[in-house]
Amino acid sequence: MCWQNNISLCASALNALHWFRGQCDQSIAAEQSWTKPQEEHCSNQMSQATSLVPFFVGFILTATGVQATCPIELSPPAVVVRYGDPVSVNCSTSETQIKGMGWEATQGGKSLAPVNHLNWNVENLTDWNISPMCFLNMAVGQCSRELKVVIYRFPEKILISSSSGSDGVMRENEQYTLTCKIQQVAPIENLTVTWYKGDSPSTFNPIKTPGDQLSVYSFTPTRRDNGVKFRCEAHMDLRPEGPQLSVSSQEINITVNYGPEVQCSAIVNVLEGETLESRCPVEGNPTPSFRWMKDGEPINPSIPLTRKNAGLYYVEAQGASIINKTIQVLVMYGPELWCSGSYTALENTPLNLNCTVVGYPKPETVWYKDGEEVELSEYLTRSDTGLYVIVASNNLTSTNVTVEINVMYPPSPIVELEDSKVEMGSTAWLKCSSMGNPRPEYRWDYYKAANVKEENEDGVSRLLIYNATPYNMGSYKCNAFNGIGNVSKTASVDVTDATQECPIEVTPHRMVIPYRGPTQIAECRVTSESARNVEAIYWEVLQGTVINAENWSADTSEDWDPRPVCIATFTGLGTCHKAVNYTLFKTPDSVSIRPVLNWTSALEGSELQLQCDIINVAPAGNLAVQWYQGNDTLQPLIRGSMRVTGCPDDKSTKCDISVVRSPVTVSSTITIIANRAHNGAEFRCEAQLNLGPDGPKSPPNMMSEPLNITVNYKPVINTIKLPKKIPVFRGYPEVLVCEADGHPFPDIRWLYRPDKVPHVSKDKLTVSEAGLYNCTATNDVDSAFHVVEVILKEDYLPLIAGFVAVTVVAISIVFLFIYSIYYKNTKMRRYSLKNPRHSTHNGNVAHNGWDMQFPMTKLSYLQYDRCHVLLGTPVTAHCQANFSPERVVVEYHGSFSVNCSSSSNQTAAMGWESPQGGTGRIEGVSFLILKVESVKEWDLSPQCYINLNDNSQCDENLPVTVYKMPESVSIPQPRQPGPVVEGEKYTVQCDVTNVAPARHLSVLWHKGNKIVFTDTFDDNTPSPVNKSSVLTLIAHGDDHGAQIWCEAKLNILTAGLHLPTILSKSREVIVLYPPTFDKPENETLEVPAADKVILNCDASGNPAPVYSWNSPPPVQHNVQPNETQLILNPSLQYPGTYTCTASNTQGTTTKYFTILPAPRNRSTFAAIVGVIVILGAVLAAGLCFFVKQDGTFSLNKGYQPTSSGPVVLQSFMLHNTSASCLLGSHKAQEQQETSMRTKLKTDFCPHSQSQFENQGIRNNWLESRPWPHLRLACAGTTGALLFEHSSLQSCQAQFKFSFSAQPFFKRRLSAENNMGSNFMRWILTLCMFCSVSGEGCSLILKPSRVVVGFGEPVSVSCEAARPVRVLGWESAISASHTQQDLSIQWKVDSLIDWIEEPICYGVFFTAPRQCEEKLNLVLYKTPDRVSIRPVNHTGPMVEGKEYQLLCEVQNIAPVQYLTLRWYRGQTEVYNHSFSDLTSSSPVQVSSILVITPTRAENGVQYMCVAELELGPEGPQPPPAVASEALNASVYFPPTLFSPEPEVLDLTVGAEIHLNCTATGNPAPVYSWQSSHPMQERMEDEAVLTSSSLVPGTYICTASNALDKKSKQFIVKAKTKGV
Repeated sequence: MCWQNNISLCASALNALHWFRGQCDQSIAAEQSWTKPQEEHCSNQMSQATSLVPFFVGFILTATGVQATCPIELSPPAVVVRYGDPVSVNCSTSETQIKGMGWEATQGGKSLAPVNHLNWNVENLTDWNISPMCFLNMAVGQCSRELKVVIYRFPEKILISSSSGSDGVMRENEQYTLTCKIQQVAPIENLTVTWYKGDSPSTFNPIKTPGDQLSVYSFTPTRRDNGVKFRCEAHMDLRPEGPQLSVSSQEINITVNYGPEVQCSAIVNVLEGETLESRCPVEGNPTPSFRWMKDGEPINPSIPLTRKNAGLYYVEAQGASIINKTIQVLVMYGPELWCSGSYTALENTPLNLNCTVVGYPKPETVWYKDGEEVELSEYLTRSDTGLYVIVASNNLTSTNVTVEINVMYPPSPIVELEDSKVEMGSTAWLKCSSMGNPRPEYRWDYYKAANVKEENEDGVSRLLIYNATPYNMGSYKCNAFNGIGNVSKTASVDVTDATQECPIEVTPHRMVIPYRGPTQIAECRVTSESARNVEAIYWEVLQGTVINAENWSADTSEDWDPRPVCIATFTGLGTCHKAVNYTLFKTPDSVSIRPVLNWTSALEGSELQLQCDIINVAPAGNLAVQWYQGNDTLQPLIRGSMRVTGCPDDKSTKCDISVVRSPVTVSSTITIIANRAHNGAEFRCEAQLNLGPDGPKSPPNMMSEPLNITVNYKPVINTIKLPKKIPVFRGYPEVLVCEADGHPFPDIRWLYRPDKVPHVSKDKLTVSEAGLYNCTATNDVDSAFHVVEVILKEDYLPLIAGFVAVTVVAISIVFLFIYSIYYKNTKMRRYSLKNPRHSTHNGNVAHNGWDMQFPMTKLSYLQYDRCHVLLGTPVTAHCQANFSPERVVVEYHGSFSVNCSSSSNQTAAMGWESPQGGTGRIEGVSFLILKVESVKEWDLSPQCYINLNDNSQCDENLPVTVYKMPESVSIPQPRQPGPVVEGEKYTVQCDVTNVAPARHLSVLWHKGNKIVFTDTFDDNTPSPVNKSSVLTLIAHGDDHGAQIWCEAKLNILTAGLHLPTILSKSREVIVLYPPTFDKPENETLEVPAADKVILNCDASGNPAPVYSWNSPPPVQHNVQPNETQLILNPSLQYPGTYTCTASNTQGTTTKYFTILPAPRNRSTFAAIVGVIVILGAVLAAGLCFFVKQDGTFSLNKGYQPTSSGPVVLQSFMLHNTSASCLLGSHKAQEQQETSMRTKLKTDFCPHSQSQFENQGIRNNWLESRPWPHLRLACAGTTGALLFEHSSLQSCQAQFKFSFSAQPFFKRRLSAENNMGSNFMRWILTLCMFCSVSGEGCSLILKPSRVVVGFGEPVSVSCEAARPVRVLGWESAISASHTQQDLSIQWKVDSLIDWIEEPICYGVFFTAPRQCEEKLNLVLYKTPDRVSIRPVNHTGPMVEGKEYQLLCEVQNIAPVQYLTLRWYRGQTEVYNHSFSDLTSSSPVQVSSILVITPTRAENGVQYMCVAELELGPEGPQPPPAVASEALNASVYFPPTLFSPEPEVLDLTVGAEIHLNCTATGNPAPVYSWQSSHPMQERMEDEAVLTSSSLVPGTYICTASNALDKKSKQFIVKAKTKGV
């Protein structure tokens, strides 16, 4: 089919054909001198052009389409913006041949830009009347699209006022006005004002600019409005593009003044027992005061009236006004009725119920059941069971009694008991219910288990299986029975993912028996719950021996590995078993220890291997070996390192200690490094059988004999007793003692110069001369020596004795003076240099840094390299104290020891001053150890002091660092938890608790695998502190999901100390950031026609980006929503611009893909063209050579044809285009210009070498001439293409082509010439050949209608009944197509799209159209909840009043298939259909049931059931969801069982019963009154029983909240007969 838009294109193609022919004729006529080859060449050119035109016309017709609308797309198409907020809209086009686009707007307008998408952005939109328009300049013309913009402003609060004033007081029936003021709101057309107490909404005229609006509500109050609260609400609905806004005013309380009024007429009928206060209340606001009078006497209106109280009453009331009223009160009483309250009979038996009715006027009796009047049949049926109300009435009042008729019948078949599956550990219910009267009792028959509980409630028996186990699998039979009959039903229960457990018990479960010891008996018995289900029980041992008994015993001499198993068979459970953990143990025959290489001696530092052999022990897998050195444990128990003696390393089970159970010999080896402490030590090994708690209380063990080891080590000389330098006074010899330790014991020798004459005695050397003396210790291992330097000193004591005697007096005086000042102040016991403050000496004595201005003379001293601090002695600058180790780093509560040694040979004493471990002064030592078992001080500064022989003292402080590892390292939750936005700063804190010392603490921050920050602390506090490190970061999208943690460590550099680091738990960083494409740059693709294209739009962002694609129109329906990739199959490779938009809450990013068509393989096309060209050339040559000017053909070669005018070609048809084309006028050609072009390559000259370029076809050696536009357009099915031929060159420069502008070319063809007359007929036949008659659409859907539940899978097959080119499904989800198969399946794993309308389409070979079949798809969802509740009422109902029950169904679809059924008890009373609704998505609906309850309905249950009737294709039975039952509690006044007065005879001393029982709801309260004083208090009970009543009248009143009824008892004295 060809439309008018395409006429000009077809005309242009044929006009070009005729033009070329005319030019060819003119050229032949003008040039008579042409040779034959030249003429043939021209004819060939004309024929070729003539033949190519139909082909290109057909090709263009298959792909050409006409675009009728402006190709602009706005995203979004409309916006709603708050006044002053920013706005951004993207304008884009899929057209490629455009000049540019721009925005026209009063704000944010943009000029023309050469792009295919352009954003309109405004940061602060303030123009209320803005109408932005996006315009597009195309190659020809311009189009535009206006953006719909709605600017709104909405107040945060609104004001309400009243014309009655601020107190809200109003008079009844006077008119007032309420005013609601809405300030600065726009647009007004979207504003709705609603008043509460509910008036209809108020609306305003459409105005775009903001302004103040008032809504006035006129109100005439009544007394019912007293206390009512009024408010107004403003609503603005800007959907679908904008929000829905609302704001409410404050509430105004209304007070209405009225009255007083007496609420009864001048004549009032009062029932006996009623009060004037209830029948004639006095009402008013403010509350009035009133007074009632009768016969001039005031009365109490709250006293119940009797029939004697009728008369004229006067009432006076004063409130807002004063009123007086006279009322005639008539007291009336009605009929009284009594009968039995219950009646029981069997089904199909006659009714025999007697009732008595009295009253005046004579009452009429009517029976009611369920609120309807009934007449009972002669014989009772089960449907007659129920509560009946018998009403006796006259023209004054009525009374009724309730009679319960109980018709008994056997149980009905059991329902609701079905097979069930339950998961392991879950809970399952089995429900069994049956109807019967009396109510059936139930008995379950099943495999009894402790986790099964039976419950019977409301005529239903439930079996609860909680924490399901395999024991619960099996059949469950429910028996229902009553006194009339019984029924039963069986169901099965399957526990999924469970393995059967065996209900047997084996005692003991473990047997540990000594070899050849007393045997034990293993007993196998079934559990108490399974005893009645057991069929067989027996034992089986490893050899396959079966023992048919419940007991089994082992042979303790042979049965090393019997593996006893108890096997039992149960009904329903089959065969199962349990094994006994059996161990027969044997203690070793012997345990011995020996060296592996039989070496009993070793050198210090060498390895020594010892082996422990355990002979004949079983089982070896329970064996452990303990090694001892002396009485100390050498190392922990050895397990698993033992091996069976004599076994090769072949991994045999006989050599596997964990497998073998019989006695074996086992060896265990230990390697020790020999040191001198091992010399002479005794080594032993102990074999121990650890048999667990079931073995002997004391595990069997055996100790080996001790093995003595000899360790040889080199001598070591004791240098403490033999220092390197020893002073000797002349004339006083000194004994040097050389002691050495070593094995063998070393030989001691002294070496000295020959000129020395010391005295040697073994290891002692007596010296009196200065010199060097060498002590050498030697044994078989090595030797050691030690050199001692003896220094000879002079004794000046005799010389200074006299001087001392002379100066003793002076020294005493000086000493006393110093003592009085220095010792008194310092309380000195011994001098200490702890914390001295050194100063420059000026000749005075330094006393702890205090310079005493007491002149003293400096004395001369011996040359000691030391400073003395006693009287007159200077202090040295260095103390010869050495620490080992030099520095101590110890953990709090840890221990340490330090050796302080003196390098001076003048040491007299040493000591340690320390808060812990101080030693005090120790005489005669040259080294002293400070040992602290548990450090409890944080600032521990031990001080080692040395006292020299000259009474001087020096000291050194030991550096001690006490540390404590952090108790915890944690990253607390931030103050504002949650994700952070990219670019924002956020802080993370690391808390380190109880760490010391803080100055050594470092906190390392990790992000991922990198350290991003290190924090230290300048805190010298030695005790534990809490420290926090804060890390400040700037959020980045790359940080999303990164783990941040902190690491705390103490940097204490000490050799051998490696403190562990403590890590916090990691915190995951959640960063919100806009989408970022993995490949952010735009892409341009040139795609081969045979390959598929994948457009990748992967982007990262948080929240996860949502993707949307904008594609050229032919591809739109194939794009799936929210997909990151768009796959273009070869059939869908349409050129154009594809836009992918990734968006989340943080922003939107767009990426553009430009698809360019790649060069196609035109080999087939060229072959077809070649054949057509050859045939056309022959035809053209004949025409050029034989056609005359008059249109006739002649065989005369010399004939010169001339042009006689244009030729009109009416129509032609092309076979392969699936379209029909018509030629139109030249004007139509000009009006139907198109901008889409492609180039044709035509070779007009045989010797030309043409070049194909993007802008046209140009022959290098021909003169260029304009070529008329060749335009072709067809209505096709697969696409659209437009072609333009740009230019054509002549073969010879001298030939000038011209084109006639006439609307038609005409060529007369002679009718006499057969070839000439049929020329047009051939072309018309060629055009007609392309028309094809189509067939009907033959698509079959299987099934044709589908009903599927929400979220369930669905699959539908579409089949074509005839050959098809393309067959596919058009769907919002799971769209697909095929070009090979005759069937295609539409399949969705989980259908959740409510608007899904899948359509199967087919493109057939025999028709130029696409036919389609729409699937009848019903997506349903059962309601989330069905609820029932009363409307505007809470609490119990009152008999005789009308109430409404509301049933609400939430989220059900489709609603047109819903039927809502109302039930009273088991009876359906009403159903409601919603077939008039058409929504396919879930909706909420409701239904109202109006009821008038009676006392017979007290306790009845109302229920509504939502049922989806989806037809025969839907689930059967139809899915239904029921509401919870609503229990109706009906209040009704008391009714006495026997209301008439009773006369009773009283026998003195006899017990009498006064029965005043009544029915009512609430339960009646009883009160008793008597005409005589009561001798005893009467109980407030229905039946008064007493033996002390006196004759008289007793009145019983039964009352509840609704009414009260009284009964009179007359007790008379009875005279005893004689």
